[in-house]
Amino acid sequence: MKHPVTRHRRRQPTIVLAVLTAAAVPVQAQEVPTSLPAVQVIGEKMGRSEQDSVTAVTVFTAEDVAAKDKRTVLDLVAEVPNVTIGEFGGVANIRGSNGAGPGFSSLAWKGATRARTATVIDGVSQVWTGGNLLSSGVWDVEQVEVLRGPQSTMLGRSAVGGAIVLKTRDPSFTQEGAIRLGLQQANGKMLKQAAGVVSGPLSDSLAYRLSADVTRGNHFIDYVDNNTNAGVDYSSDPDRVVRNDIKAKLLWAPKNNPDLISRLDLQHQSQKGPYLNQVNVGDDGDYIASTDKVNHRIGDTSMNAVISNTSYQLDANHSLDVLLSASRMDAGYTHNQTAPAATNTANYFNANSKQDGLGVEARLNLASPTLGVKSMIGVSHFKDDLTVLSKAYSGAIRYSGDTKTEATSIFGEVDYPLNDRWALIAGGRIERESQDRSITNGIVTQTRDASKTYVLPRLAVRYKPSAQTVFGLDVRKGYNPAGISMDTDSGKISSFEAEYVTAIEASVKQSFNGGKSSWSVNLFNNAIMDYQVKNGQLISNVDEANIRGVEFQLSTDLGSATHVYVNASLQTSKVEAFAANTAYVGNKLPYAAPRTFGAGVSHKLTPDLTVGANAKYVAAYYVDISNAAGAIAGQKAKAGDYTLVDVSASYAIDKQASVRVYVNNLFDEYVVNTYFQGTTSQDVLAPRTVGVQLDYRF
Repeated sequence: MKHPVTRHRRRQPTIVLAVLTAAAVPVQAQEVPTSLPAVQVIGEKMGRSEQDSVTAVTVFTAEDVAAKDKRTVLDLVAEVPNVTIGEFGGVANIRGSNGAGPGFSSLAWKGATRARTATVIDGVSQVWTGGNLLSSGVWDVEQVEVLRGPQSTMLGRSAVGGAIVLKTRDPSFTQEGAIRLGLQQANGKMLKQAAGVVSGPLSDSLAYRLSADVTRGNHFIDYVDNNTNAGVDYSSDPDRVVRNDIKAKLLWAPKNNPDLISRLDLQHQSQKGPYLNQVNVGDDGDYIASTDKVNHRIGDTSMNAVISNTSYQLDANHSLDVLLSASRMDAGYTHNQTAPAATNTANYFNANSKQDGLGVEARLNLASPTLGVKSMIGVSHFKDDLTVLSKAYSGAIRYSGDTKTEATSIFGEVDYPLNDRWALIAGGRIERESQDRSITNGIVTQTRDASKTYVLPRLAVRYKPSAQTVFGLDVRKGYNPAGISMDTDSGKISSFEAEYVTAIEASVKQSFNGGKSSWSVNLFNNAIMDYQVKNGQLISNVDEANIRGVEFQLSTDLGSATHVYVNASLQTSKVEAFAANTAYVGNKLPYAAPRTFGAGVSHKLTPDLTVGANAKYVAAYYVDISNAAGAIAGQKAKAGDYTLVDVSASYAIDKQASVRVYVNNLFDEYVVNTYFQGTTSQDVLAPRTVGVQLDYRF
């Protein structure tokens, strides 16, 4: 092992995969002698390069992220084809799979449901709490990956639809630091950012890294408190935003044992203020949320984690990776909405949850240079204890519950070359999960032991007619576990069964121009059994459904000063069988946008001045399994159907300092990305946002 080094690559992320024909090969004539270092796909856990992967993945390196005007992970991944941002408070929906899973808001708390899109930071999957109670930032990251399609074989639970994987920067053995000051305005509201990092050696074997990213200001929505019930106002300053993301790291790489690297991370995240982007149904672009129509949810959430990563090179062909983690999330919000009658305070309540998690994962990596075989086998064990409690303004318990979960798994994969062009990839995961769940509304109490063993195979073939061209055929399975939920108002109980996805994907991709340019196409079909879906205030299983589509991306240089990318996706979805509600057979799945298109360009006007622009179109999509409009005037059956355009300019003042100005949503398009069936609220994306940031590195 060697001390960590920074890797560099092309400026624009490239989408891996797809299905085309041998027409790919002629582009090889454009190759140049030099090439960029290979980028590894961290989420695959195989040490496999992006070029050799047959997983559909978009990789943003640190250089890519630095060139963007994005504060959060969701802002960044919205550029990826076939990814939309929707649902309660914002979540990434990948390939038409509702990233929130079957539950959102308090329905997720009552049902202890899992998200379908996992967010993994430094090897640890983040807790899903039914809303965007914690926004993950992109300050001081080394790499961000968006893996499309089920990732359960490697990442386990909460990844049946895909995964977002982040790797933050390691401590360095050279002294370095950076400061960022930022200011942005949207709808007349200001957000201020201050971020900093410092890193360096403590000795010849020990290095440290301290980073912090803090945000203060006001949410872009105008929260209007027109509630007439005296004494029940929880929202004295409802649009105030306070976010903190602090990390402290130690890296031990003993000089007398170069095969060992160990890192200890301490992480703290906290967020206070509104966490939803809800406005009044029928809002014409005023971005108003009044308590007679929209619930003001004021969050107060923190997460603390301790993570240990140790890698040891046992010999030339064997290495061991061990990950240990412990985390505590305290999540809560206050719901403030005008009650139906002056004497009814049922719409004023608090909800809180505590989740303690412990995890261990060990992976043995094996390589045979003579045969070219790579393999990995791993074991993991995870346990957590989740408690939820909601109280009405009067002090009465609205609902409470406890969920104890343990999951033990064995997983692995082998990448076996059949000859110099063909390779077989085989692996999977066997996971035993036990879930002891109880939920009560104070009158009705229900429990369920949802223990089950999940068998998740993967089989793929890779064909490389050249080092620059890769064809792939991949079959894999993903899952979300079973559980129970309660409509705490009526006391009705629903038991929902495990959801399974069998994904088949064909692909081709090609790099050229020394690895600085690439194109790819991929064709996929996801066959879903027992799709978990919100059905009224309960959760039901759609017996059979499918999502299928095609995706394309091209990323290339046009001369020495200009870089462009284009991408597109087309897909369709269908409910094939639904015994719980046969009227919905033939409907589209919620959040399955039939089309997305994206394009971007960056150009160096001078060696110090770079300008850029990018656009993303998302077609209209249904937001509910019923595919029907709500009963509220102004509420529609579909959301989406928007185009967002961002522009920016950056100027390098000198080798250490730079300034960047940007305008996101340049044409101030009013975007509704979610309607909530039967309510007077809808989710929106941000209006025109103007910002400036100053970076200084030392």
